Amino acid sequence: MKSESPRLRLASPATNAGAGKSAASTPPNEKIRVRPIVSPVFLDQMLENHGSSGILRDSFALLRAPEHDVTSSSLAFFSEPRIHSLSQRLGNDRLNELVETIESVIRSRLLAQGPSSISLITFRKPPDIEQVPLDEVKLYVDSYFQQLHPIYPFLDRKEFEEKVFGPNRSEILSSSCAFSALYHTVLALGCQYHEGGTFDPGNGRVWKLFQVSLGLVSDMLIPREALMSLQALVAMIADRREGANPLSGNVQSIFAMNTCCLQIEEVLLMEAARMAQGLGYHRALGNGDQRHKSTCHRTFWVIYCMEKHMCFQCQKGSMIPDHDIGCPIPDVPESVFGEYNSFLSAIGFGRILSQAYTSLFSVSAAIQTTQAYHIAIEEIETRLERWRTAVPMELRPGMLCHESNMPSSSFREPSFKMIVLQTNFSYYGLIIALARLKMQIGRQDQPQKQEETKRLLMDTARAVVEGSKNVDIAAHTPIFILAVLPLAALFILFDFVIHNPTHPETRNNLSLLDVAAGHFSLLDYKSGGIVPASLLTEFAHIARQYVKDFDSQQQQQQQPGELGSSIAGSILADTEVSTPLNQTNSNGSNNIELQYNMMGPWEARDYLYYPVTPETPVQGLPENPMASFNIQSLFGFVVPDLGQD
Repeated sequence: MKSESPRLRLASPATNAGAGKSAASTPPNEKIRVRPIVSPVFLDQMLENHGSSGILRDSFALLRAPEHDVTSSSLAFFSEPRIHSLSQRLGNDRLNELVETIESVIRSRLLAQGPSSISLITFRKPPDIEQVPLDEVKLYVDSYFQQLHPIYPFLDRKEFEEKVFGPNRSEILSSSCAFSALYHTVLALGCQYHEGGTFDPGNGRVWKLFQVSLGLVSDMLIPREALMSLQALVAMIADRREGANPLSGNVQSIFAMNTCCLQIEEVLLMEAARMAQGLGYHRALGNGDQRHKSTCHRTFWVIYCMEKHMCFQCQKGSMIPDHDIGCPIPDVPESVFGEYNSFLSAIGFGRILSQAYTSLFSVSAAIQTTQAYHIAIEEIETRLERWRTAVPMELRPGMLCHESNMPSSSFREPSFKMIVLQTNFSYYGLIIALARLKMQIGRQDQPQKQEETKRLLMDTARAVVEGSKNVDIAAHTPIFILAVLPLAALFILFDFVIHNPTHPETRNNLSLLDVAAGHFSLLDYKSGGIVPASLLTEFAHIARQYVKDFDSQQQQQQQPGELGSSIAGSILADTEVSTPLNQTNSNGSNNIELQYNMMGPWEARDYLYYPVTPETPVQGLPENPMASFNIQSLFGFVVPDLGQD
């Protein structure tokens, strides 16, 4: 029997009763407490006082953000004061230079500035359509349904294969833009598991096939919405991440979730969300095709999951209002692994992300009081814990890393490994976002709670780095798993090392920084330098050199306590003094308590220091600009010009 990590989970007596139950439906006797009042909306304040300034979102902020900003992204942004503070502590300007270099690379990719050997993504139709022999078509289609269909189950395999391998395939491909786009995206998705795909858009067979689908996008958007067109869009998103006919809308969205198509993912996914609602699928078909009811339901929920993830990570409000959904959740046997219904679990997690963004990270959330923040966080944590305990023990996030069943040899199905990674990494990403927010708004909380939150943040970052060893360094791996969350973990561990050079856990954190650096070095190598991930290895070098120099300085002191006192004073200037856990009492009024049953009283040397801005106001967040930059752009390419011929 595996035991659960006391540091990577949120638990309470109220949530234990829900263990093993569905994450998407709550029995009447386990109803989640609803807040009795309507949450404030910033728009109401502006209507009452039309002269007030708005809360801006700086979409051009890169790694650096305003000091008070806490985003839904799992990344730890560097503010200017934070960089200045870290540089003073480091005694050099290496960090600032590194951040500027990374920002320069991102800007050049986003804005197509300067020379580049990377192919541009366009929506042009290719002059020649790639011809694939029938035996290879069968191979690619089979790979698609083995590798991706259980994760994004929007297609009816039998109906799709009847069209693909039937006598009228050529006629259907020439007469239906939607089916042609779906067909070529499915082939591209299956092809990448045999020929490795490519990190450079425009090169290789995978891209020749996908370019056919890209060239058909405008033809699918102009006519009246249809199920097949919708499925084709979803497939294109998911390939990088499947209308009147239920076979074509989603595959393009799947393709856009990977490293080569990041800039088109949002375009395709937003259009898919709009189209799904236009067809009435969110209300159990409405105007949809009644002959393909189950497929329509599947398609809607695949879009729902992808759209909620994308909006949360990119800090955007969802286009799909949860309060207006009546579409039933269908049974999808191919997404059930033993006792784990992965499709139902993904939908449940998407719902939690939607609630978390609205109540904690939206513009209007920033004007609520600290007390309201804590109530909202507690509610999200309760839902998250109920979702987590519904996952079977052997797959459940928050397990002790060395006891996890993550080794590749244990995965039963080709798609099972990715499902386990998505389940765990999605959970860790939300835990990191919640922990960072709790540290920011809870500066005046009891020291015990602050210390527990710091430990949770550090241990979750560690779990991400350790889990990255199971990630396939390949172009078909979703970018959130391949790079974004490992990068967030790297930033967090870097901060902990620099602010805790003598802490007992610093040696382990340095080792994990080296592991993360190795992950990004391998990504750089596997991509042939197309993805400049080796830049990120410098964080590990800076941290290790700092700890080494710090130790040397301590050893050279004639009075050993002198430097330590100076450093301690510097650290305490950045954060509050912690109090030993055995000298504080937890707040019994909270439903959620971080459980540290395996931890004894801490010595003074065990306290973690992590900078929390002293000027952070108690009553909510200030009305200064908020950054919404998507770090994924470091791993993606130029935004396509939709007007290109």
